[in-house]
Amino acid sequence: MKFEELDNRLEKVLTELGHEGYTERQEKLIKLSKQGKNQLIFTSLDQELIDGLHFISFMRAPEMLEGSPRVLWITPNWESAREKVKSFHRLMKRTDVTIEIADDKGKIIEQRNAIFEGAEIIIGNPKRLLELYTQNGFHVNQLSLVIIDQAETLCKNPITIQSIRRIAESLPKCQKIILTEGTHSRLDSFCEDICTFYETSEL
Repeated sequence: MKFEELDNRLEKVLTELGHEGYTERQEKLIKLSKQGKNQLIFTSLDQELIDGLHFISFMRAPEMLEGSPRVLWITPNWESAREKVKSFHRLMKRTDVTIEIADDKGKIIEQRNAIFEGAEIIIGNPKRLLELYTQNGFHVNQLSLVIIDQAETLCKNPITIQSIRRIAESLPKCQKIILTEGTHSRLDSFCEDICTFYETSEL
C-alpha cells in the first residue's frame, strides 16, 4: 500500500530510507486507527509496528497547532521512551511536527518548558507524564489519540496503573490504542479503567 495522508516531505524522507509503502501489518494498524474506536491489540511490538504507530501519530498531527499536543504515547520506561523519540526523529525530519519526551531520567523543568513551547506529540513513561499532567505541563483539550504500548508490563504495577488512570480520566472522548504482547490477570480491568468500551484484535 502506498503512503497516503502523509505530508509530501515525510513521504520523500521515507522513500529515501528505502520505504516504498506501508507493510501489510502497518496497513491493518492504520485501518484500525481510522475507525476511531478504542482498540486492544495483541501483537509483537517490533520496529515495523513502531513505525506504523509513528505514521498514525503524524496523521493525527500533520502540522503545528499552537503547541497543543494531539498524540500522547505512554510507554513503560524511560529507555523505551527515548528509543521511540529517536526513531520518530529519524522518520519525521524535515517536517514541522514537534515530538517531545517526558521521561523521569530527564529534568522535569526542561521537559515542561519544551512541551509548553510547542509539542504535537509527547512520548513518555507514566511517572513523568503524570507529574507533568498534575503541574499543567501539557494541555489535553486537543488530544485525539493515546497510544499505550506493552500493556502487559504496565498493568503489573499498581502505581503505574493509577498514574495512567489519572490521565485517562480527563480523556473520555480521545481514542485509545492499547498494545500488548501477552495477557495478564489485571489486563482486562486495566483496559476497562482506561476506556470502558473497546474492541480486541490481533496483528
